[in-house]
Amino acid sequence: MRAKSDLRPYQNRVVTALYETTGLVAVLKMGAGKTVAALTAIDELIGDGLIRHGLVLAPKRVANMTWPAEIADWAHIRGLPYAVLNGEPARRSRLLGDAGNRQLTIVGIDNTQWLCDELAKLPDEHPIFDLLVIDEISRFRSPKSKRAKALLKHVKRFKAIWGLTGTPRPSGYEDLFKPLAIVSREQLWGRSFYAWQKERFYPVDRNGYEWAIFPDREQQTIDEANRFMLTLSDADMPTLPPVSVVEHYVDMPAEVVREYRRMKRELLVELENGREILAASAGVASGKMSQMAAGFIYGEGGNEDVEQLHDAKAEWIEELVEDLAGDPLLIIYEFIEDLRLLQRLFGAGLPYLGQGVTDRQAAIHIDAWNAGKLPLMALHAASGGHGLNLQFGGSEMAWLNLTWSSELYEQTVARIVRPGQTQKCFIHICLARGSVDEVKRMRVLHKMSLQEAFAVWLKKV
Repeated sequence: MRAKSDLRPYQNRVVTALYETTGLVAVLKMGAGKTVAALTAIDELIGDGLIRHGLVLAPKRVANMTWPAEIADWAHIRGLPYAVLNGEPARRSRLLGDAGNRQLTIVGIDNTQWLCDELAKLPDEHPIFDLLVIDEISRFRSPKSKRAKALLKHVKRFKAIWGLTGTPRPSGYEDLFKPLAIVSREQLWGRSFYAWQKERFYPVDRNGYEWAIFPDREQQTIDEANRFMLTLSDADMPTLPPVSVVEHYVDMPAEVVREYRRMKRELLVELENGREILAASAGVASGKMSQMAAGFIYGEGGNEDVEQLHDAKAEWIEELVEDLAGDPLLIIYEFIEDLRLLQRLFGAGLPYLGQGVTDRQAAIHIDAWNAGKLPLMALHAASGGHGLNLQFGGSEMAWLNLTWSSELYEQTVARIVRPGQTQKCFIHICLARGSVDEVKRMRVLHKMSLQEAFAVWLKKV
């Protein structure tokens, strides 16, 4: 068990900053220990009689596993009385009603709407409103987020609000608006995202999908945001292991390439000046193209209606596993069909973290992985991309199919590229040549906008 004296200097800086503020987003590199820093600040505020209670919103698996694990792992916060509000609504409501008899309540972000409905029933002087902590506050960045809108109705009732994140603006400055509206209780930039966007940004494509900040407004936006943000420099952070990203290209069969090119025509629209831009059906078409690059395509029957197209990626992952000769490998999958493929190749009992795995079974898999008992484990990035510590079980990761999200990619890679990892990490990425995989690559590895990535890709295909 670790002691408070084991906190790193930068973590103590975060503890102090949180303790002294009523509104802050703490930006720490993934794996830097922001959870224990927040817990320490909560414990100190309670100990000094400044707050009675802390309410934590966190991604579901992080709420159910990571926060309780951190409490159990550190001696100075081990006695902090807490409850995780999960399960059926009746159980959650019963536990919430008892919040005044403990010091910490933890709720999954997936239950935000339910929580807000329950908060509406409570008086403003209730202990639950002393402090709100939002782990991975970037989850609330979308201006259309129903969760953010529901939460914003209550922000002025909280005495203090903290946000924690490793990726404050994964897609641009616009991603700062909602998180900072929450922690500032709408004092920073007001309530309307679209009025703020129109004032500071301009559209860079015809349909208004992508926006860029006016150059003369950029520094102003940074300065204003920094009033409510603590961002530690890389020099303050713990040393992370070296990382090599290895790109592996595979070729689709000629007949699949022909069909793929037909699908590509549905994705693009040619203007009178000859410029090609994304079509209105880009989301549907690019999804089908991702499936074809992966080796299959879903029919109208959904996940159960699958037509197999090629084995290029199946052969790649088999060869990679054979080449690693037993070294542990964490395989990242995107589609349900990807998981089925892995189970066909490596056995139906292949351990995985994703939809359908209970928190109890996930904890068993994580413990076994970190103990070095699993040569292979699969992980769905969206299900396990936050909060999981997997650095002790291996240093090799393979992406069967890339995600579209830079944030999700970085969060997932950070499952093994963390303090405590003693080996150089290798991130293997499988790319179907000439496919939408290359657009994802430019989005994720080169931080391009979707429009920029497609523009570069179009010049190659």
